[in-house]
Amino acid sequence: MKRYKSLIGLLALVIGLSSCEMRDEILGKGQVGPNDGVLELDLSSVYNGVKISRADAVVDNGATTGHFDEEDVNIDTYTLVVTNTSTQEEVTNSTVGKLKNEEGKILIPLAEGDYRVEAYNYDGENVTVSERPYFKGEQTFSVKKGVSTAVSLSCKLACVEMELGVTTSFTDAFKDDYAITVDNGEGATQTFTKDDLGKKYYFKTPAQQSHLTVAVKATSTEGNFIELTATVQKPTDAEGNSELADGDSFVINLTEEGATDSYLSIGLQVDLTFTEVGETIEIPVENITYDGPEVPDAGGEGGTEEPEQPEASITFEGLPATYTCTNGDTEIAGLQDVHILAPNGIKNLNVTISGEISNLLFMVGLPATFDICNLTEDIKPTIINTLQLITEDEYNQLHAGTCNDFTFRLGSLLVLVPGVVQSGSSVFNLSVSDGVITKDGDITVMVNPKQGE
Repeated sequence: MKRYKSLIGLLALVIGLSSCEMRDEILGKGQVGPNDGVLELDLSSVYNGVKISRADAVVDNGATTGHFDEEDVNIDTYTLVVTNTSTQEEVTNSTVGKLKNEEGKILIPLAEGDYRVEAYNYDGENVTVSERPYFKGEQTFSVKKGVSTAVSLSCKLACVEMELGVTTSFTDAFKDDYAITVDNGEGATQTFTKDDLGKKYYFKTPAQQSHLTVAVKATSTEGNFIELTATVQKPTDAEGNSELADGDSFVINLTEEGATDSYLSIGLQVDLTFTEVGETIEIPVENITYDGPEVPDAGGEGGTEEPEQPEASITFEGLPATYTCTNGDTEIAGLQDVHILAPNGIKNLNVTISGEISNLLFMVGLPATFDICNLTEDIKPTIINTLQLITEDEYNQLHAGTCNDFTFRLGSLLVLVPGVVQSGSSVFNLSVSDGVITKDGDITVMVNPKQGE
């Protein structure tokens, strides 16, 4: 009988020692207490339905490679937080790499209870707009004494992704000084320019918002300014939900459309990808509404009637005009300022100089054509400081497109003509656009030679 007891005791000791070795081998770090269980966590980062672990991972169904930095896809750099949901105590807060054992497993001893585990690449909860994606995963679970609880956690985009593109038709019809501002409806805005093509931005996901607002400002190759605002409505899914959600990825392409002899319009083509599953849809045209210049109706369904032209809204005083002077004059008799009224706002004020004076513009550093509303940095000081054609405040209003009543003081420019031109005509063409209508007129300066010359 004593022999059997000895064998049983020896067997219990072996089992106990073996259990301790296995427990230490499994956990790699620390000890499991008598009332503990174990969280066995399988963690991954997912984009477009694909698990990603490297910056060069293929994430767009093979069409493109990943565009993320290593720190945003390598889960070893992610922060892992485990919280006791009953006490709200953080029982674990560390990087994933530090929590892995020698076998690369995440095994965390926990007292019996209810918990929440979350992991993220950086603390982007309150970031409104960023060039850095915000990946996060969160899940609740329960731990029982002496039991290993397996939890699979996927970190996915916890924001709305946005990318801007332009079509060939758009680049053919418009200059590259366009500006497109996207608004998520909750104060997160980002302005895209030509330098942002193909670049992705990440917007905070708004609460109970089902659309984005896209404001477009562009100038046609002919110099006409166009400004419009479009509302992009997210389509309703099978469950009747249309609110913007984490992982929504929009690609907005600008197009030129609806051009006539007098009008040029901008359109949007929008693709929406659900990055959780990698599914892409094209947003229907009826889900995109525009508030801005419209292409006029060309005769209804048949398109046989002439389009209805809008009523002219731009008026001039002091234009057109012709002034006569003599070479060497320092003043021009009867010279008047040009008063411009444009109720819809002056978006472009193009000045084109031709005739005898055009070959001498280098003397004052002016090109043959320039837009008073959109001055380049090299001629802005000449216009504002040297010639004093406009003030800094006037330029700011003109540049914003909000000025609807403007007096153009051309005197300091026109009086230069008789001083450098011996004889002949010089023409200053002013072309004003309010984004829909363009109207122009000429100021001609006739210089007569001095008597006896």
